[in-house]
Order: sequence, then C-alpha cells, then structure tokens
Amino acid sequence: MSTQVTTAFVNQFSSNVAMLSQQMGSLLRGAVDSESVTGEKAFFDQVGEAAAVARTSRHGDTPLVETPHSRRMVSLTTYEWADLIDDADKVRMLIDPTSSYARAAAAAIGRAMDDTIIAAFGSAASTGKTGSTSTSFAAGQQIAHGSGGLTIAKLVTAKKLLDAQSVDPSLKRYIVVSPEQIEDLLNNTTVTSSDFNTVNALPI
Repeated sequence: MSTQVTTAFVNQFSSNVAMLSQQMGSLLRGAVDSESVTGEKAFFDQVGEAAAVARTSRHGDTPLVETPHSRRMVSLTTYEWADLIDDADKVRMLIDPTSSYARAAAAAIGRAMDDTIIAAFGSAASTGKTGSTSTSFAAGQQIAHGSGGLTIAKLVTAKKLLDAQSVDPSLKRYIVVSPEQIEDLLNNTTVTSSDFNTVNALPI
C-alpha cells in the first residue's frame, strides 16, 4: 500500500451560496403609504372631522362649518449599501456571489425601512404650516405596558381605541410584535385553548 496516496485526496466545495437565516426585506412597507418625493422635505395635508349642524328653522341662513386642516412634514433619510467584487477575484472562486450579494443588499435595505417605520411610529411628528411644531404621540392612544407583557386585555383595549376613533374598518389593521410578545400570548390559555378558540373572540 502506498503511504503517499493521501496526496491525491481532494476536497469538494458546493457551487451554491447559502443565505444565512435573516429577515429578507421589509415586513412593514405595505403597512404605510409609499410616495415618491423630490426634495429634502415633503408636506402632507390632512382634513379632520367636522360636525353637521341641526336645522332649527325654515329658510334660515346656511351655517358655516369650518373644516379642520392639518399638515405633517417628513424629512428624507438616505440609506445605502455597497460591496465590491473584482473580476480577478471571481476567476479565483468556484462560485459567483454576485446574485447573493444583491439579495443581501435588498434584505438590508428592507430591514432599514422597518427600523425607520418603527422608530417613527411613537416619535413626535413635525406639524403645522412649516413643520416647525412638534406634536407628540397622544397619551390617550397609548396603552400602559405595566409588567404583564402582551395580554389579551391590551389587544382588546387597542381595538377599542381604534373603534372609538372611527378608524375605517375596511382598512387593514396591523400589529407589530416581538418574539417575546408572541411568547406572552402563547403562554395564555385563552389564546391556545380550543375551548376559547371555537369562536372568533376578537373580531376586527
């Protein structure tokens, strides 16, 4: 037996590139308005709720009802991603990582979108004619966290707050939760028990 046969041993390498587990793109982009903007800042006008006035006499003057107007300003933030692969490097590789790099870039930009959306949700809004007024997220629209994590009671309260503001029921309603909050719900027998889930307990 040749003692040098090990010299002929070979290694095999896959010609495919496996993407490691990660969030592939944005989960929240569809939950917000998306609009093309040209400029450093953009303004969005809003019309609020007005109340009808009861008629108290025949042939009376038409009442003037002022429709409330508001405006919100958004500032643009630019995100970028780049990496380089030299042609000379690709010659020395069994794989061509170009498409995998493109997928990784798209996923990174998508996650940056979500981070921006989540950060903006509870932040103060720039309002007024020039966007110079800072308007905080209304305390009455927030549910105290306490120490119980995510509970059925908090979900019910959230639905109540949306319904109390007459949020259009035809619009989709979204909830953004962490794995820990999902764990909170799965540890609640009201959620997991078939005794409770034979009916839709929380219609929206």
